[in-house]
Amino acid sequence: AFIIDLDSDTADKFIQLFGTKGAKRVLCPIPYPESPTRFINCEQVLGVNLMNRGNYYWEVELIDGWVSIGVIAEDFDPRESYNRGRLGRNEKSCCLQWNGQNYVAWFGGFESVIQQPFFHTIGVFLEYSEKALTFYGVKDSKMTCLQQLKVSHFAKGQFDPFQNKINHQFASLFLCKLKPAFFLESVDAHLQIGPLKKDCVSVLKRR
Repeated sequence: AFIIDLDSDTADKFIQLFGTKGAKRVLCPIPYPESPTRFINCEQVLGVNLMNRGNYYWEVELIDGWVSIGVIAEDFDPRESYNRGRLGRNEKSCCLQWNGQNYVAWFGGFESVIQQPFFHTIGVFLEYSEKALTFYGVKDSKMTCLQQLKVSHFAKGQFDPFQNKINHQFASLFLCKLKPAFFLESVDAHLQIGPLKKDCVSVLKRR
């Protein structure tokens, strides 16, 4: 179980923070102080927490709007352009996006649409030893695997552009120290770092 606090020094000016656990995209810019780690072209915010070994699990409540949840390399430049700076549109980050209709996994500018119903709670499980990132839909302490990002040596990757991208470049992400990352894509998009459901942590420990 991993406790996340949002880093106000990384929040884009159009993201309002509620303590260290809540974030909402707003129309009026917030006069945050200058910070070399602040996003300036994308409505994103990071956790203060660094991950560099072991396993990590956290949950996020999707309250409203289009939201992306993922991880990003510590050394990523927050001043990147919008097209390159968004989570999953570069090789230094990956995410699960809710776009109002579907979940979509993103890495390196490639996407994989996921045919699953909406879940208010998303569980994120990062495994350094396995070089894997798994997203779960969580409801009533039951976990539905939405997508696992992991190198596959099966033929599937040869015909799937998204998996092919994973196979060629995803493992290099684990050479970096990673941070939890969040992209609030639509106005009024709102998320909350969720209280962990202990039953889910127990399930992961048994795997």
